[in-house]
Amino acid sequence: MGDYYCSWCTALAQRAGVILTPPLAALIPKVAEEPEGVLLEKLRKLAVEHLGLLFYHTYSSKRSTPGWPDTAIIHPDGGVLHLWELKATGGTESGAQKRWRYALERVARVDSAIYWPDDWPNIINSLQGR
Repeated sequence: MGDYYCSWCTALAQRAGVILTPPLAALIPKVAEEPEGVLLEKLRKLAVEHLGLLFYHTYSSKRSTPGWPDTAIIHPDGGVLHLWELKATGGTESGAQKRWRYALERVARVDSAIYWPDDWPNIINSLQGR
């Protein structure tokens, strides 16, 4: 634990009978060259298994609208909705990804709803801001 805490803090904790654990980020080793899939799986494990968050990742985005972020992460009770794009080491952001990120960074409100075919007038009104 000396790598995470100074020797004085470690000794003080030991005298008090406190077991120091490393910060959560230190539990997952860093890799110099890391593929996107490895980063994605580390993030999924952290979010779901360690933090109990809801985690979404599109299985295959080949037929999806270009630019939408890779992941959506949120606490089951709500709060901040994280929409993140992941990149391999050395990866770059596409123009479509920049466009989506720019818009998402400026979100003022989230409208969460469920609609059925009979709700078409409500869908139109909602999209027109009424």
